[in-house]
Amino acid sequence: MNKRKYQGKRVLSFTSAVIAATLLFCSISAFGQDMPIGKSDAESTADMIFMLLQIQADVQGNLTDLDMDVAEAAQNLSTAGLEGTAAREVLHKLLETNSNLAQAAIFSKEGKIIIAEGKESKSAEGADISSQEHIAHVLKTKTPTFSKQFLLVEGYNGTSLDYPVFSPQGEFIGGISAIIEPDKLMNTLVAPQLHFNTSTRSNITDYSFWSMHRDGLIAYDRDESQIGKYLFEDPLYKPYPSLLELGKRIISERAGHGDYSFQVTEENERVVTKDTYWTTAGLHGNEWRLVVTKIMQ
Repeated sequence: MNKRKYQGKRVLSFTSAVIAATLLFCSISAFGQDMPIGKSDAESTADMIFMLLQIQADVQGNLTDLDMDVAEAAQNLSTAGLEGTAAREVLHKLLETNSNLAQAAIFSKEGKIIIAEGKESKSAEGADISSQEHIAHVLKTKTPTFSKQFLLVEGYNGTSLDYPVFSPQGEFIGGISAIIEPDKLMNTLVAPQLHFNTSTRSNITDYSFWSMHRDGLIAYDRDESQIGKYLFEDPLYKPYPSLLELGKRIISERAGHGDYSFQVTEENERVVTKDTYWTTAGLHGNEWRLVVTKIMQ
């Protein structure tokens, strides 16, 4: 596989992130024209925006680095082949250099796992994964894909980054799949910005953060009990129409500003209004919405 073949897509992904940031600033400017804000509100807004763009830069940077490393591993498998010690060493190197990857696997052109390494993965060898949406995409289009979050057979949620593998003669021979645990990746990147303890989820700042996929899945929340819920389906959210309405905007717009009413956390049922800014990170057309909120006084 020629690594340069996909370089343009990685550049495009980074460019998309920059565009999202620009759209965010535009929405903020428009908001400011409609509603003059005092100094303390302006400082709070600046803090939220800075925090959000820092998180976006960290998330997008990590995803882009992972994308490049998986692309390089696919290129190395082109010469090493998909079986044997050399192929397994390619996976070992990929996992050793990327702590945000839970496991990695090599699959055949028929969609069967040949080698699997990492978290609880050994039993997966020999399994037919051709029906999984992201694997089916690679088998059909011979192009990379970044999956939606899904429940792995090992029992935890993951997102798959997959690349095709071609022989030195250019023949499609299979692919490589690398699994990210989005909540753990977000913990690593978000906790330092919001200064909260990832074990107790306690927070010493006024800000919170959540992430949503475009199918409405809450992929990450400081309130850990909400991770894995679907915004438009779960009974928890139905009594809050302003949240559902803003959720529709968050899905349709790559960056923006708004507010909604919701309880402080799932356990703390006090209803508050939350000021909200959001933007986007992602790969290969699959986007994560990144959302920073602050309880309005």
